[in-house]
Order: sequence, then structure tokens, then C-alpha cells
Amino acid sequence: MPGCLMTDAGQGDKHEAEPPNAESRLGELARDWITLWQSELTALAQDREWREGWTGLMTLWAGAATAAIGTAEALSRHDPPRRARPDGAPRPASSPAAPDAGGDAVERLHRRIAELEARLAALERDGQSGGS
Repeated sequence: MPGCLMTDAGQGDKHEAEPPNAESRLGELARDWITLWQSELTALAQDREWREGWTGLMTLWAGAATAAIGTAEALSRHDPPRRARPDGAPRPASSPAAPDAGGDAVERLHRRIAELEARLAALERDGQSGGS
């Protein structure tokens, strides 16, 4: 039974085990906690419904990130409305956006996401054909 101290009385051992100190007890508790979570995560990784849920969530997240990047690009192409300064002096014109303001980086991200989605689909196919 975990946490119980046992002595081997059958061997004729007359000494008693010392009670564990707080430090060793904390170490034991930490090992038990890590073991518990490792087994929980292993079980989750083998659960098809959980994987499908996370895949759906990541797909939604990727779509939201793509939309946010698109919105940021669109906003960066337009000058904000000019407002008068409190002292009445006009504001200087804003500098023009850099040529191809991150378009290549966005395209690389889109390609990488598509690549990862294809790999994930292949892993899911392999898992379903091998596990069923």
C-alpha cells in the first residue's frame, strides 16, 4: 500500500524504519503527481474523440490567426483618420508602408499551416487504419 512503511519481520530484522522526513515525502508526492499526469496524458493521446476535438480547436485557432493577420495587413495599408492636435498644429503625414509589408511572411505561414495540416491528416489516417 503506498505511503505505508513496511518492515521485513520475516528476516529477523529488529530495527524499525525511520519515519520519512518532509523533504523525502514531498519528493515522493511530486513523483506520484508526475506519474499520475503522465498516465492521464497518455490516455488522452490515445482517445480519438479528444484528438478530434483538439484538431478542431487548432483548426479554429489557425483560422482566427489567419483572419487577424489579414485584418492587420488591411489596417496597415490605410492611413488612420487625421485628428487635429490639441494645440491646433497639423500632424505630419504618416510614412508609407514598407513594400510588401509582411506578405511573404504571411504566405510562408499559410504554406506551413497547410503542410502541418497534411501531416496531421496523414497521422490520423495511419492511426485509424492501424488501430481499428
